Amino acid sequence: MKNWSAALQLMIVGFYVPLSLLIPTGIGLWLDRKVFHEFPLCTLIGLGMGTVIMVYGVYQMVRPFLKEDKTAGKESHVKQKRAKNTTLINSGKRG
Repeated sequence: MKNWSAALQLMIVGFYVPLSLLIPTGIGLWLDRKVFHEFPLCTLIGLGMGTVIMVYGVYQMVRPFLKEDKTAGKESHVKQKRAKNTTLINSGKRG
């Protein structure tokens, strides 16, 4: 069941990225057509804000996966270290 949860979260990220870019950019485009008629200043500001929102949101969504990976990596490292120490102790007893 945990795999389905991870897949669902990744699907949400897949929808979040384009929407967080398109909505502020669309608002900026609409403002440019109503206020500024030549230079797309609001569109560029909307795109920049959307990019910042997208990066922050994706980081917040992916952070639990990064923590799990880091924890699993530490556990694996500890197990390898214990196995190495056990091997060294056993080889010392044989000699």
